[in-house]
Amino acid sequence: MIIVAGNKSQLSVEDHIERARTARAAYIGQLIAEGGAALDRAVKRLGAVMERGYNAELDRRALEADTFLRRSVTDS
Repeated sequence: MIIVAGNKSQLSVEDHIERARTARAAYIGQLIAEGGAALDRAVKRLGAVMERGYNAELDRRALEADTFLRRSVTDS
């Protein structure tokens, strides 16, 4: 509710409270969105790390399966 007195407009207490609630809701929404984005990045990084580990394991198994390469790796 806006009360107009001459050229000056004054906001009622309820309007101030409503604006504060709206600002708080926007801030919380922004925090949730940023948290979701950070979680998405973290999951992607975790997936990349796991993929590199899996690829390294496949390479290790391939080396162990190849008798010529196994001798050159184990003799070192």
